[in-house]
Amino acid sequence: MKVSVIIAVYNEERYLRECVDSVLDQTFRDYELILVDDGSMDSSGQICDSYSLSDSRVRVIHKKNEGLICARKEGVESAKGEFVVFVDADDWVEKDFLEFLVEEMELNKADIVALGCMREEINNTMRIVNKIKNGIYKKDKLINEVWPQMLYYQGFYEFGILPYLCNKIFKRNILADCYVNVNTDISNGEDAAVVYPYLLKINKAVICSESKYHYRIHKDAMTARKDANYYSNVANLYLYLYEIFKKNEYAEYLIPQLDQYMRKMVWQKEPESFIEAENYLFPFDRVVKGAKVIIYGAGRVGKTYLHQIRQIAYCEIVLWVDKKFELYQKKGYEVYCPNKIAVYTGQVDYLIIAIANILVAEEVADNLSANYGINRDKLIY
Repeated sequence: MKVSVIIAVYNEERYLRECVDSVLDQTFRDYELILVDDGSMDSSGQICDSYSLSDSRVRVIHKKNEGLICARKEGVESAKGEFVVFVDADDWVEKDFLEFLVEEMELNKADIVALGCMREEINNTMRIVNKIKNGIYKKDKLINEVWPQMLYYQGFYEFGILPYLCNKIFKRNILADCYVNVNTDISNGEDAAVVYPYLLKINKAVICSESKYHYRIHKDAMTARKDANYYSNVANLYLYLYEIFKKNEYAEYLIPQLDQYMRKMVWQKEPESFIEAENYLFPFDRVVKGAKVIIYGAGRVGKTYLHQIRQIAYCEIVLWVDKKFELYQKKGYEVYCPNKIAVYTGQVDYLIIAIANILVAEEVADNLSANYGINRDKLIY
């Protein structure tokens, strides 16, 4: 058995079939699919069983609900493949996903292959890649070029290596070692708790920008949930990684990266704790970092948004517009006529309406949608 594909499942009846079908439709055939039903309360468990009855490659593990790390850990312990790949139950993969990963792994005799991924929102797709450039990294290059910037790459919350498990292929024996003592109380940042310790154990990595994994963003996704225990969970992740990093001979550049990563984890819960937002806070939770945006409105809200974005270089402002653009231009602001939106509509990911009055903002949204053909899902206010 060459590959074990592990899908942890918890109440994903809405997306599960699309996910599993994409795995079973792979061009590469030498693999097993392990579905770990983590105590689902919907029909997910039955869906898993139906696949195991119809396809001999599918095995199902039913267990009580203990969280994502425990589910994945049990999947790894049960795996028979030389390599392990993770897929989230609400995502999907392209037909040659496994074939590409295995070929890169074997051709380069690597311990890991790290790809990019496609971030899928309703009517909006964005490609996300590792910041560290494509290449083959042996031990010396791992030490000098990857480890010093794998969690923190030049800017706030920019990863040298994306923390996701799902866009990578691992060697089962090394991965199993990472899961032996993992803190199972971690429920935010579960992927990072495995990916970065794994990178410290290996001798060769392949990084490439191919993006054959489709990562679905929706309001019910686990990554969107920030419950009352969020801070204690973040503390669990920090302490776990800190203990691993401080034992490494290169701890002096690992721990500062961890501190930056934790700043963002805390910031995700309450962005206003890190940015003086006055009365207005840029919608960081709805805009992907690095996105190209147009800001509509140059009043107090627009100026505040602009300041917040520039403070942490969060995204790229392609255009700033306002009906009173001539007034703002006389004051030295690079603000343009709203008609210029038509030139940039197809080049941006979001249009941010920086207007405090919700009724006025809705009128502007209606106008932009009707006159410029902007999809409502791209309008944020």
